[in-house]
Amino acid sequence: MRLLSNAMWRHAAGALVLMLGAVVAAQALTPRSRLAALSSDLKLEAAIPDTFGGWRVDPNAFVQVINPQQLALLNTLYAQTLTRTYIGPAGERVMLSIAYGTAQAGELELHRPEVCYVAQGFAIQAGAHSSVPQDGRAVPVQRLLARLGGRSEPISYWMRVGDDVIPSGVQQQVSRLKQGLRGWIPDGLLFRVSTLSADPAAAYAQQERFMADLLQAVDPRTRRFLIGPVSPSHTPGDPRLAATAP
Repeated sequence: MRLLSNAMWRHAAGALVLMLGAVVAAQALTPRSRLAALSSDLKLEAAIPDTFGGWRVDPNAFVQVINPQQLALLNTLYAQTLTRTYIGPAGERVMLSIAYGTAQAGELELHRPEVCYVAQGFAIQAGAHSSVPQDGRAVPVQRLLARLGGRSEPISYWMRVGDDVIPSGVQQQVSRLKQGLRGWIPDGLLFRVSTLSADPAAAYAQQERFMADLLQAVDPRTRRFLIGPVSPSHTPGDPRLAATAP
């Protein structure tokens, strides 16, 4: 058997060092801590008020029956969901849906309304981005218009991925990557409101008023849960934000 030359040994050793370095780097860059500690004892049903700013829950609102496959998917994706219909001061109705997942990793990511509505047979038309002012900043909002037969449903929504509030799917992936590089597995929240209306412009204005009223009505901890930030560096005084292992 021929002995390896010094040059071949050096090449082999160099390749081994590179492979070991890649393994170490991959381990170092693998997110290991969750940002879900803030929600450990926060319950949407209790945290979101039944009445605020002239709005009140409609006790007679129809509750949609979800087929078992959809229900199984929701239970896999989300740790908590909340669906309500509110009646406004002038009798207007706004449908609210909030879905929360503890880990935005792999397949366990928020499902955007564009995907969910199309899966139920709706045609979706994307609208312009908007925003809701809150605590000296603008919360970005994505507008959609869903149509099915004679049903016209203007929609406004945002997503929180860890510390970031984002209005689009592309930014959803960028946010996951950015926070993953910091060592975090971000949690995720989808906040959606919709209205049955043939006048989208009026419906969007109504929805933005509802969202602003709700954000103003909830306590500071619930507001952070809805629009961030939630990481320990942004809320150092909250012991519930200690990193937890996945």
